[in-house]
Amino acid sequence: MADDLERVLRGLEAAREFARSYRFEMTAEYRALIAQVEALPRNRAGADKSGRWLGSVADQKAWRANVRLAPNR
Repeated sequence: MADDLERVLRGLEAAREFARSYRFEMTAEYRALIAQVEALPRNRAGADKSGRWLGSVADQKAWRANVRLAPNR
């Protein structure tokens, strides 16, 4: 168990060092893409966003159909 914990802590330290050195540059092309997405009708202020999760109702029905209750112990 201690070896696993040490391995996890080393991995977190490596991730921290990577995050510290990572530089994200927002290019003009990327900004133009963001502007295009923001300009879509569904992303404008006042747009109907009630259908945002198109599959959620179907997914919930499928999930509920397959649920099996487990007895309490």
